[in-house]
Amino acid sequence: MIADLLAKFANLARPALPAAHADGRVWHLTPAWLDAFGPAAPRPERWAADGSAVVVKANPARTVYRVVLPAGTVFVKHCRVTGPRAWGREVIRPPKARMEFDNAFALRRRGVPAVEPLAWGAPDSVWPGESFLVTRGLPAVPLVEYLEHDFPGLAAADRRAAGRRLSAALGRFFACLHDAGVAHPDPHPGNLLVESPPGPDFRFALIDLHDVVLGRPLPWAATRDNLALFNRWFCMRTPRPDRVRFWRAYLRARATLPPGSADERAKELERETDASNLRLWAKRELRWLGTSRSIRRVRRGLVRGLAVRDLPADYVAGLLADPDAAFAGPGVRVLKHSRSSTVAVVAVPGPGGPVPAVLKRLPPRSWVDPVKNLFRRSPALRSWVNGHTLRDRSIPTPRPLAVFHRYRGRLPGTGYILTELVPGAVQFDAAVRAGAGGAAGLGLARVLRQMHDRGVSHRDLKAANVVLAGGTAPVLIDLVGVSTGAPLGVARRARELARLNASFLADPAVTRAARLRFLRAYLAAGVGSGVGWKTWWALVSRATAAKAARNRRRGRVLG
Repeated sequence: MIADLLAKFANLARPALPAAHADGRVWHLTPAWLDAFGPAAPRPERWAADGSAVVVKANPARTVYRVVLPAGTVFVKHCRVTGPRAWGREVIRPPKARMEFDNAFALRRRGVPAVEPLAWGAPDSVWPGESFLVTRGLPAVPLVEYLEHDFPGLAAADRRAAGRRLSAALGRFFACLHDAGVAHPDPHPGNLLVESPPGPDFRFALIDLHDVVLGRPLPWAATRDNLALFNRWFCMRTPRPDRVRFWRAYLRARATLPPGSADERAKELERETDASNLRLWAKRELRWLGTSRSIRRVRRGLVRGLAVRDLPADYVAGLLADPDAAFAGPGVRVLKHSRSSTVAVVAVPGPGGPVPAVLKRLPPRSWVDPVKNLFRRSPALRSWVNGHTLRDRSIPTPRPLAVFHRYRGRLPGTGYILTELVPGAVQFDAAVRAGAGGAAGLGLARVLRQMHDRGVSHRDLKAANVVLAGGTAPVLIDLVGVSTGAPLGVARRARELARLNASFLADPAVTRAARLRFLRAYLAAGVGSGVGWKTWWALVSRATAAKAARNRRRGRVLG
């Protein structure tokens, strides 16, 4: 807070830029703006009205427009004040657009590639309000867009070569940042622009600069923390050789990093990335319980809950009007009907026509369950949160579309959850019995290792809760018992593997050799635990025997 206040006074002491007034705002114009566009103030509303401005990014806090003008293309960032807390910050610090404007200039002075600021504007008033930043358009796209859309379309050989060049170029870019004393607080690929199409080498520029930290060259602790933030996205999507290539290029290009063991620092960076991701996922878990950019609250009569925003509103309204009627509608296929749950395949409207989805009804098991649901998440709500949480961790599971409850008074009773249908789903145990589970089993081993490494315990990992999309790709279902957050130790992981192993105890097709291949694939899919495969085999075997004995005592069939 003190730093923000000092920044505000520092801004008052700086030489004023040429100003222009329009639409109740005062605009501060750089010489580059004057040279290209003249002394007239930017007019965002007029550009939007005449079609010159196109929205490229939007959320409640900001909207970014691409504006094509006769003298060139610019980007306009509209920063909003979204609540009392944000308004209070604007009282004691410069407008967000001004902070980003100043930081862009400071970065360019330090030789760090960043967007070129042209103008900024704010209300012509002593009170804070929305602010605008205008920057010059670049022949570039956000790095995340390139990686998710352009990069996968390359031929295999070109993709490998581009991956090698990209990893090394990113390493050199971050070394330049850190040598210049720059730490971006949110360095995910969406805040990096990459020239498209790339030339002989990839070139990057920073955006979203209002909170950039400028100071001395970063010491190791600050370097590790900043690289961990960047690595959070890549560690789940990028092969290890490319991440090693990034690290080696970073070390070669970094001139001011104090001496230290490169291998030990790499291990420390990986540990910090894992811990940072666990903190991020735990923080994001709450977003699935309220209104957000992707989730909205829904209600009709005594039925209320949550739905994804791209689910048609009229369909949701009809579903809430009588959820039970959906199970008897035309074309509905009931998969299961028991005292504990009813599961059916229903049709959901989509842009290209009806899309199949799974609707599950979970009635209370006793009169006390609705009371308990006031103090805990109901089974339907747990499935909803866990589904989104697993997908947030890039663990394959069907996307939850809606969750709601019938209320009696203030008590949430019968719960309902709507999820996407897994395309071409085949039960994993059925695939194994048909002799087609070999490659799918190794893929499942890798998925389970990722799940455990990302702090997720399924807690009911039997074969019936794994399906194969298209008959090959493992997908986890039935997430009521999932727990997340805490790192999983060897014993906990072994018990989970034992639960799956127990599903196939009576299956002659699953040999000892197949079980060993599965275990080794699981162990090879992540960093070594310091425990040999023989110890893992013994732990899983003992836990499997204990599970089988417990089921025999209770008269329950393993499955």
